[in-house]
Amino acid sequence: MNIAIVDDFAEERTALKTLLIEYAALNALDFSFYEFSTGEALLSKYAPFTYMLIFLDIYMDGMTGLEAAEELRKTDPDTPIIFLTTSKEHMGSAFSIHAFDYIEKPAERERLFKCMDDFLKTKTVLYSQILHFSQGRTEYHLPFPDIVSINTAETNYLNLTDRSGNTFHIRMTFSGICQTLETDNRFLSINRGILVNMDYIIRFESGTCILKNGQEYSVYTKKTKETEQKWQNYIFNRIRKSQKERGRIHAHK
Repeated sequence: MNIAIVDDFAEERTALKTLLIEYAALNALDFSFYEFSTGEALLSKYAPFTYMLIFLDIYMDGMTGLEAAEELRKTDPDTPIIFLTTSKEHMGSAFSIHAFDYIEKPAERERLFKCMDDFLKTKTVLYSQILHFSQGRTEYHLPFPDIVSINTAETNYLNLTDRSGNTFHIRMTFSGICQTLETDNRFLSINRGILVNMDYIIRFESGTCILKNGQEYSVYTKKTKETEQKWQNYIFNRIRKSQKERGRIHAHK
C-alpha cells in the first residue's frame, strides 16, 4: 500500500512513519512510504490513484495542507486524506474537503492505530478489487468501480478511462484485462476489444452504447439485443439488492 506523508518537519514524518511501520508489522501489511516536505512538492508529482492514503499536515510553510487538499481534490475526489495538526481550529474545513480523519500532533500510538483500523475496515472490499498498472514511471492503483471503459489501442496496449475523466495508455492485452476483471460482474464486453462498466451506461441507441462521460461505442451487431438485455438485468439486480439492503436496515431500527 502506497502512503504519502506530507509534513515540513522531517522528525514529524519520521515519528509518524515509525508508528505506521509498527502497525504494518502487527497486522502483516506492506506499506511503501513517500515523504514530502511541502504541499507544493506533493502536487508537483501527484496523479490520482498513486497513493491509497495521504497524511497531510495542515500548518506548513508556503501552501497549507488545506490548500493542498483543495487543489488535489480537483483531480482526485476519492483518495483518503488524514489531516495532521496541532490545533482543532480547522476541523470543520478539513471535513468539508471530505477528509477521512483528523489527528492531533504528535500522533499518539493508540489514536493512530484506531484510525488505521477504521480506514482498513472501510477499504477491505476496495483493496480486493484494485487494478495495478504503470504508465511511464508512475504506478497506479485504480479501484474497479472507478474504471469506466477499456478499449484496445494497439498490440498489447489498452486505453483505460476512469470516472474522473483521466485516460491511461497501459501495456496490457485485452484478454489479460478481461481475466483480471472477470470476477466483477459490472464489466460488459460490448464489442471486440471494448469493455465498459455498466454502472456508467446511460442507454443503448441504434447499435451504440452511450456512457455518462459522453463516450460512445458501437455494439457487436449480432449481439446488440443480448448485450442490452445483460445491462438491463444488471440494473434490475442492482436495484433489487439495494431494496433488500434498505429493508434490512429498516428492520433493525
